[in-house]
Amino acid sequence: MAIGKAAFEEKMNLRPTIKKDKGEQLNKKIMKLYFNGGKKKKIRAIDFVGTLAKIEGITAEDIGIITIQDNISYVDILNGKGPLVLKAMKNTTIKGKLLKVHKASK
Repeated sequence: MAIGKAAFEEKMNLRPTIKKDKGEQLNKKIMKLYFNGGKKKKIRAIDFVGTLAKIEGITAEDIGIITIQDNISYVDILNGKGPLVLKAMKNTTIKGKLLKVHKASK
């Protein structure tokens, strides 16, 4: 009994090793962009894909999840190309409308 209790006490004092987050490495190269246009401005996901794919150095594989709400939209840019897209979209229209674009806060 004493051996079992000692082993139990020893095990209780050990701290578990903290594992690294697998998604942390994946999320490093993703930038989420905020656009101030959505469903009420008649903007669809395909409009974002078409406009972004025309940018030099951007392919359809670099475009991630597109979330369109009533008045705003979010687009994930993959492979570390977010700053390039952000700079290009400052003066590019989507469906004839110049939208404000910022790096999304979260």
